[in-house]
Amino acid sequence: MTTPTLDPTDRRILDVLQSDGRISNLDLAAKVGLSPTPCARRVRRLEETGVIRGYGARINPAALGHGVNVIVSVRLVRQNPRDIDEFLRAVKAMPEVTECLLVTGDLDYILRVAAPDVDSLKGFFLDRLKKLPGVSNTTTNLILETVKTTR
Repeated sequence: MTTPTLDPTDRRILDVLQSDGRISNLDLAAKVGLSPTPCARRVRRLEETGVIRGYGARINPAALGHGVNVIVSVRLVRQNPRDIDEFLRAVKAMPEVTECLLVTGDLDYILRVAAPDVDSLKGFFLDRLKKLPGVSNTTTNLILETVKTTR
């Protein structure tokens, strides 16, 4: 897939849609300085080329009973395909894991984990994550506040 060329107007469209994905095309067009039809065409092109992968709601984890959110750095014992597949299959089945990122450097994966409370988080670590056969080491950082998210 080739990377589409984005001009300043495309970037303004993306900025507005990132902050308000439910904005009407009429309001979006007004905010970016286009008439509605060309604005709709640009949005459709951004969708068709994969720049816009979808639309979704930003959920407040605490409102769903997930008052404790952490970032977990994971190092695996081995990086062979079988062990990686087993780890990923297990992680995908864990509802507490809201995000799983493959990274470079000293780590293998970074997980974003949400739990109702510290006791639930403790159970997640001791009974599930640490018992996965391929997990060598984990480091956990408590998220105190989300200062910025841009997707």
